[in-house]
Amino acid sequence: MKIEEAGSRNQESAEAEVLDTQENEAAVLSARSAEGAALSGGAKRKLESRRKLMDAARRLFVERGYHDTRPQDISKAAGVGHGTFYLHFQDKLDCFQAFTDEAADELHDFVKRYTATAGSLREEIHELLLAVFEYSDANPGVLSAALTDVSVLSTGDTGRKMPVDRWADVWAELLEKWKRCGEAAEELDVRMAGYLIVGAIKQGGAYGYRLRLDRMKMIDGMTELFVRALKKIKRWASGKLVEEETYDETRLHTR
Repeated sequence: MKIEEAGSRNQESAEAEVLDTQENEAAVLSARSAEGAALSGGAKRKLESRRKLMDAARRLFVERGYHDTRPQDISKAAGVGHGTFYLHFQDKLDCFQAFTDEAADELHDFVKRYTATAGSLREEIHELLLAVFEYSDANPGVLSAALTDVSVLSTGDTGRKMPVDRWADVWAELLEKWKRCGEAAEELDVRMAGYLIVGAIKQGGAYGYRLRLDRMKMIDGMTELFVRALKKIKRWASGKLVEEETYDETRLHTR
């Protein structure tokens, strides 16, 4: 995909996204109104207070980070009593995980729309990266906050899958599909690759933001890097074109 074409498509996608967002917001408001009408007064107030807490938590986790956000800060920003916080969440970590679940669901919807018509490994990687960066533009700071490593925040198993795990699974499923189609290397550890890609996107995106790199050039470059690492390459041997895996585990044991 040429940069100019990608840029035009990016603008069209952004405009379409605005329309989709407006339609989705209208649908959500309509659904909430219908749901509210069917709820009792107490249940409706509880639903509304949770939404206020979720909105406040999202804003504070993005602005301050996990460590510098306290439950009482969230309650105050939401305009509810501090005790109300514990009617909805066990503790701050539980609230944070609710925030990350919501962010992961939102990104998943973005990804599905962008990759629905992808016809090759290269195209699907490019569109998935585009979806991630478009989501980041529409929701500044959310992905960075959601990717906080909760393994250092809790001594036990939270019992919930965090965004980094969910997004690594998305990449693993994508790569498994292209392995079956013969585009990705057969010996590729798709789950390991999924985590490596998520980490590369996080760090690479932060690097590009700091240096103000051109967005589409960065996406094109990351796409090329990932494809070269994951895809079967072709070479000439004995007068004919043959395929060679880009990943060869035996090379790790040779000097």
